[in-house]
Amino acid sequence: MQLGILQWTAGAFGINLLLGIGLMVGVYKFMERRVPLGALTGIVVGTGVIYAQATLGEQWLTVTVSEMKLLVIAACLGAVIGVVGTVLTVKPEL
Repeated sequence: MQLGILQWTAGAFGINLLLGIGLMVGVYKFMERRVPLGALTGIVVGTGVIYAQATLGEQWLTVTVSEMKLLVIAACLGAVIGVVGTVLTVKPEL
């Protein structure tokens, strides 16, 4: 059974929500040791996640440009909500 664009969009949102939360918690843990280490880790891991998702999306999906825009917006929104929600609720001990 092939997933439709709505299922892929919901999946992209949910996965990126969880990745945003996980990334921020990880960055906070590293920042508690050394602030530059946490910042660098966030940049490297965040870039790796974006590259991996773009590469897998290109291989797995055949979508129109408008469908791809919808997927990207949902993924970004999920990540932003995950990051902002974590920043507002979890306080690192720096």
